[in-house]
Amino acid sequence: MSQVPTSHDDEEQLLQRYKEERAKRLTKVGRGQHIDTRSEDIKDLARDPWVDYSDPLIQNPPLKDGSSVKFLISGAGHNGLLFACRLAEAGFSGSDIVCVDIAGGFGGTWCVLSIVFATRPQLMTVLEGYCYLPLLEETGYVPKHKYSFGAEIRGQNERAAKHFGIQGQFCTKIESQIWDDDRKIWVVSMTRTLGEGTKPQTITVFAEFIFIAGGTLSIPKVPKLPGWEELRNSKRIFHSARWDYDYTGGNQEQHDLVKLKDKTVAIIGTGATAVQIVPELAKWAKRVYVIQRTPSYCGYRGNRLTNKEHFENLSKEKGWQSDRRLNFNAWVTNNPEGYGPNLVDDGWTHTPAGCGLLGSSKKIVGPHEVKEHIEEIHKIDRPRTDLLRKRIDDMVKDKDTAEKLKPWYGSWCKRPTFHDDYLEAFNQSNVTLVDTDGKGLEAFSKNGFIFGGQEYEIDALILATGFTSGGGLDPAEKLGAVIKGHNGESISHKFDTTKNPPIYGVAITDFPNLFGYFSSGAAASWNMTSIYDIVAKFTAQVIKKAHKLAKDGERVLVQANPAVEEKWGNETARAAAWYTRT
Repeated sequence: MSQVPTSHDDEEQLLQRYKEERAKRLTKVGRGQHIDTRSEDIKDLARDPWVDYSDPLIQNPPLKDGSSVKFLISGAGHNGLLFACRLAEAGFSGSDIVCVDIAGGFGGTWCVLSIVFATRPQLMTVLEGYCYLPLLEETGYVPKHKYSFGAEIRGQNERAAKHFGIQGQFCTKIESQIWDDDRKIWVVSMTRTLGEGTKPQTITVFAEFIFIAGGTLSIPKVPKLPGWEELRNSKRIFHSARWDYDYTGGNQEQHDLVKLKDKTVAIIGTGATAVQIVPELAKWAKRVYVIQRTPSYCGYRGNRLTNKEHFENLSKEKGWQSDRRLNFNAWVTNNPEGYGPNLVDDGWTHTPAGCGLLGSSKKIVGPHEVKEHIEEIHKIDRPRTDLLRKRIDDMVKDKDTAEKLKPWYGSWCKRPTFHDDYLEAFNQSNVTLVDTDGKGLEAFSKNGFIFGGQEYEIDALILATGFTSGGGLDPAEKLGAVIKGHNGESISHKFDTTKNPPIYGVAITDFPNLFGYFSSGAAASWNMTSIYDIVAKFTAQVIKKAHKLAKDGERVLVQANPAVEEKWGNETARAAAWYTRT
């Protein structure tokens, strides 16, 4: 193996190490190495145990069988909520807008996670709350901390929905959305389920406009390995997105995990969720195995209470939240010129090589410039990655463990993490790092897991294995529903056969009155709330303009123009090929 680079004079050694580590992790299986909770085999792992089915908002949904609604939005997280609120802001009535979600309330991923860890210190956004929380300026809410906790994030979603009068249809899954060419309306079939043991209710409703707004990270996934059923039948397993308080002890009010004191617990994953959970497991469990395939860069977070005077100063100008988000996006893409000083000033904004994934308007890279472009980004990245590897040496006492925790790749290749206690958890005698060196586990067994020919016995397995990314999925696959547009064309077929991305990433030819954030053809950010909001404002104004142009009593149709779609596809291919389908 290459020697570990120690100075800025050994770029070739560093890049060679990066190549070696990448080669370890390449697999022909690809996405097949995971299975997500849409599968019948593991769908029980997605069951939300914290829904209050007696809640009037769930018991008395706005849509019944045969109902009609102007705007139906699939998703009640940040993406769907912003579509809804910006429509209301554009002058449409909240009573004409319904967000449909399988969760039990507004918040999407945070609806579930915030309930799971409502009072737990580990679950919070790794992005500054002043930028990440939606609609702070509109609601006047002041986050309690620089980095907001899960329950507060969910609370802000609920506050925003109430502020704009948005309705929610919860515990409901959309099964199909079919465009009726004759009636010029969407026919939507949905299934409403109020807990185990209840009979699902199938309802059909009619919508003038539909929005696909499921978010980019909303479907929990788990590793696909031999021995899974054996382990499930003998040990407790749960996904970090569906915490099992019955097993760990504690609840939303009394959150000490006292039942883990005599338990050996394994956690798979070392990403953004795991770095928050591991320190808490270390406090309570008898023994903790942290199973790592690829280490994450873990920077200092430095959360703190919001200073009232400071917040009043940063929020005094109209449009402050949008401006702050634009400033953040400029700094993380290494393009701060013209956006002023670094307002957020955190680990993200000091990682300018994020432009390696997110792109940058600073420079358009042609095919003949790719090699030089990659080399340039690595040079930009080097000071930050050196600093974070040194942080591991400074904080982790055991040198072998420290070496295994060091990432060797560009900081844009895997989402960076930020936590003040994660690395120090490995100094505790009850915490063991099981580094698979890029291979992943070999198998599960009835007693635990197997790696390197050794069986590790455990009492419980926590899957901090993240979510299936919705970014690369066609909208129907992402939603888990059938979507058919003009002349019965399937949106899945459209995505499979059309080279051009949706116009601006929001609208697709042959699918009238359908909008969404579709990733391809669109923009991206570490702070996706900012992108969702830009898209929501844009689509709301397009629909508002269409209504102004329509004659009285005329059905409004908004359709993507094929010629414009092709033009946008060519422009995307020229300037941001990563965000095209090809």
